[in-house]
Amino acid sequence: MTLQDAISYALNHSPTVAQQYAAAQSAEHSLAIARGTAYPTVNGSLQNFMQKNANYAGPYAVIGEAQEQVFSQNTAQVGTNWTIDTGGFSLMQLASARASAAQANETLTNTENQIASTVTNAYYSVVQKQAIVQVDASDLHYQGVLVDAAKAKEHAGTAAGVDVLRAQVQQAKSASTLVGARADVENAVEDLAQTIEAPLDQQFIFPKEVAQPKLPTQSVDTLEDIALNTRPDVIAAREGVSAAQFTRKGWDRELFPTVAVNASIGNEFAPTLAGMVVGVNPDGTPITVPRGTPGFWQVNATSTFTLPFVDWGQRHTERVNDDAQLASAQRALDAARTQVQIDIRQNYRGAQTALSQLSYAQDESQLGAESARVAQLQYQRGLIALSDVILAQQQSVTAQSDLVAARVSYVEAIVKLRVSLGTYTAQSAVADLQ
Repeated sequence: MTLQDAISYALNHSPTVAQQYAAAQSAEHSLAIARGTAYPTVNGSLQNFMQKNANYAGPYAVIGEAQEQVFSQNTAQVGTNWTIDTGGFSLMQLASARASAAQANETLTNTENQIASTVTNAYYSVVQKQAIVQVDASDLHYQGVLVDAAKAKEHAGTAAGVDVLRAQVQQAKSASTLVGARADVENAVEDLAQTIEAPLDQQFIFPKEVAQPKLPTQSVDTLEDIALNTRPDVIAAREGVSAAQFTRKGWDRELFPTVAVNASIGNEFAPTLAGMVVGVNPDGTPITVPRGTPGFWQVNATSTFTLPFVDWGQRHTERVNDDAQLASAQRALDAARTQVQIDIRQNYRGAQTALSQLSYAQDESQLGAESARVAQLQYQRGLIALSDVILAQQQSVTAQSDLVAARVSYVEAIVKLRVSLGTYTAQSAVADLQ
């Protein structure tokens, strides 16, 4: 599995995501129903009516003869129905349903982003620990060379035997550290598998080097504008304000009538009647029902007006409640906008800081490695003591570990910035990091 595969697997197997997805789909269904109520629907229908009977009736009843009657009729029509509630009440319900759907989608997106962030951190924890294994393996090799140098100096009589013992102690310590680092990698892989609800023996694909994606080229103000238009929390808050405004405007809905409009157009044809003889002309020719498909149309509207005289304070308290809900929704929108600005500024600043720290960590690592190499050569030539070499190597190992941590921190900062923009999905935010 790659990182994208791991995130997709986690999203597909998370009960929380499944629950939030079901809630979002339920809200979308409610929104569709509200649209069908607020706006006119257009329906088409095809109907066939058939009737057959045989009774002792008509002119042949006196002789006891049953007369069979067969009738069939086909109707095709297109019609529409639209009920305009008082004061546009259906539009208020539509706005409320739209706000609920936006809130459900925002909750789903946040859940997916949280899972993606957790999986990304677990994934790069493995990558970081794998890099530390390489650092520790290099350190063990360095200590082996140092032991050989100490033995050579002891054999030549230019160093005491205690140098060999100190070098061997440091070598054993490095070997122990390497064993622990390898175990940490295996533990981190199992933790990653558990995080995505996969089997513990799941195989993953890890990059040999940590990616270094570029910072966005847009300014912070541009990024803020993008986030304010795309972040699901802002969209949900904006829909909440819209719903509250519609509700507030509908306070005087009783002053408007309810209008129900119905219209249809189609044609009707009875095959059993077409061509049937219904009389005789004066000249003796038969009169028949003409063949064809006669069309029809109809439009009707019903208006109902109801005005409450005594409501026991319902309308007054409704207006006070509507004002309070509108003010609350507006405050929520303002808070969401402020949160977006804080997220973008701090995440962008965090990514810039991580990039600068990464540059310093690269210099530190290069200088530390060179210092350790020079110290080893100086020790071999008897210019410095063994303790100085060990100290230089420890500083080099620390610098290399800091470099690995800085690379991972920068990647995580970039992913966090991308997610805060609202333009990336959980998978696309890490698409170029593999």
